[in-house]
Amino acid sequence: MAAGSRTSLLLAFGLLCLSWLQEGSAFPTIPLSRLFDNAMLRARRLYQLAYDTYQEFNLELLRISLLLIQSWLEPVQLLRSVFANSLVYGASDSNVYRHLKDLEEGIQTLMWRLEDGSPRTGQIFNQSYSKFDTKSHNDDALLKNYGLLYCFRKDMDKVETFLRIVQCRSVEGSCGF
Repeated sequence: MAAGSRTSLLLAFGLLCLSWLQEGSAFPTIPLSRLFDNAMLRARRLYQLAYDTYQEFNLELLRISLLLIQSWLEPVQLLRSVFANSLVYGASDSNVYRHLKDLEEGIQTLMWRLEDGSPRTGQIFNQSYSKFDTKSHNDDALLKNYGLLYCFRKDMDKVETFLRIVQCRSVEGSCGF
């Protein structure tokens, strides 16, 4: 077949298809504005779903942080009594409990603001610290107390990390780790 006949065959086929599409209107035409409206509606729904998921994640990080803080209030007071006459716990021991209470209040305020004024009341961890020995001053008790201090340090690092993540996600331009 010659190149010219192929071209004329394709042109004839194209003209037949064009006339068939114009005559038949077999496919309903949807106005472009309606297509855009549908696309924008779906995009808005997806955005709202993503935003809600994002907020729930931030609230969950704050809730975990709050539970960690609240679970350490009693042990910090016990540590203070154990190390009252010791140089191990330092001069700033009286500030630790107060700082924990301040942090607890601050996290509750953040949760309240992120939830638009409806603070959740979650079940607080009532952890048992029966292994924490305030009476004995032997080496085993000191090791247990040291272990408790180590756990406290790790938990406070987690709280700080969680708060940084929430701040980075909630406050524009504050993602400087």
